[in-house]
Amino acid sequence: MIMESLGDPVWQIGGGIILLAALVPILALCSPEVHLAPQHQWFLTRLLLLVCFSCFLVLSAGVLLFHGANAASTAEPLVTQPTSATAAPHGGLSPTSVPSLSTTPFPALTPSPAQLLTTFCDAINQQDLNTAWGQYAKALQKERATPPPYQVRITIVHCQLEQVSDTSATGYLLLKTVGPNGYTDDVERLFQFTLRVEESAWKIAQTARCLADGCLDDTTSFVP
Repeated sequence: MIMESLGDPVWQIGGGIILLAALVPILALCSPEVHLAPQHQWFLTRLLLLVCFSCFLVLSAGVLLFHGANAASTAEPLVTQPTSATAAPHGGLSPTSVPSLSTTPFPALTPSPAQLLTTFCDAINQQDLNTAWGQYAKALQKERATPPPYQVRITIVHCQLEQVSDTSATGYLLLKTVGPNGYTDDVERLFQFTLRVEESAWKIAQTARCLADGCLDDTTSFVP
């Protein structure tokens, strides 16, 4: 998290501005054109350094807290057993072993999480909306009758598996979408799908857009 903060452009640019804001007035105070008593120069120089250092500490703390909050919000629920993730055939995210701190056995249901997300993707690509909506939890299926407003609605028009597993409640799909107000750019973007067990079957419970700093919940705006 500290390395991410050091690489944050906000921290780098802000730190550079604070450094310049300290150097320029100090050089001006030391100029022979500025007629100040030595004790006044000493006092003003240290006052400028103290103010700039305080601003730097505030900036660093803000960036660190921001990355810490993002890291906490994107932590996955501990529901998986130690297994190897199944990646999509075209590549992408590498298969990894995910250790679990939970002693609860992972539900062995049919269809599995990977099968459900595969069915969902196929239904999207075939424009089979009934099947696509059927993979959602009942609470989200209600949005079919009352979809989100056009100004915020995100409609899925194409789907491709990125990383799915039979033993993980989280999967990743590459989606093409039509965004709010009909905006489209034909670009595939990574989304995280979180599943839960409902009436002894896996169902899609959450959809999140994945960015560089983590995945942000977009469930209420998404429709097949």
